[in-house]
Amino acid sequence: MDKKISITSNYLISFNTIALVPIWVENKLYTRVIENHIEFLVKMKPSTIVKKSITFYGNSYKHATVFSRESVGNLHKLPLIISHDFGVPLIMMPTLSPESDGTIWIAFSAVDRYSINTHNQCVVHFTNSQTLSVNVSHSTMCRQFVLSHSLTNQFQKTRDQINYPFSKSKPTYSNKKKLKK
Repeated sequence: MDKKISITSNYLISFNTIALVPIWVENKLYTRVIENHIEFLVKMKPSTIVKKSITFYGNSYKHATVFSRESVGNLHKLPLIISHDFGVPLIMMPTLSPESDGTIWIAFSAVDRYSINTHNQCVVHFTNSQTLSVNVSHSTMCRQFVLSHSLTNQFQKTRDQINYPFSKSKPTYSNKKKLKK
């Protein structure tokens, strides 16, 4: 970050978001936002941006966490669905505990692959050809990717059951009330 970078005080995650990287500026925790074609700083913690975005799109952080737990298990570092558009979930996966100030949040859909560099660091390769060294092992990144993929599958199954309630699959809800004529 040698060049001048713009700073804003507000941000919502979108399908253009690639990563939210914590960065300390003058003893305050900011977020380096990496989008498809631009980078800038936000005067907020990454976890605050995640929570605010989930709320803006009509959910709560608690409910997003519950859905993830029900979908992939009661695990640590759960990926979260921030929003969805036309049936495509916008999933962000944390590299560390979601509440940790050092957590980098990565957009699942933006990941092309990941590798290990010569310094034995995990490097995430994004679909727009950018790369980012992250603060976790390669195996942790693999785990987060697999959990995000499982969350995507569960989201699609739930959506299909809502859209096609009379198909052969079992519904996720039960309607026991009888309609009065």
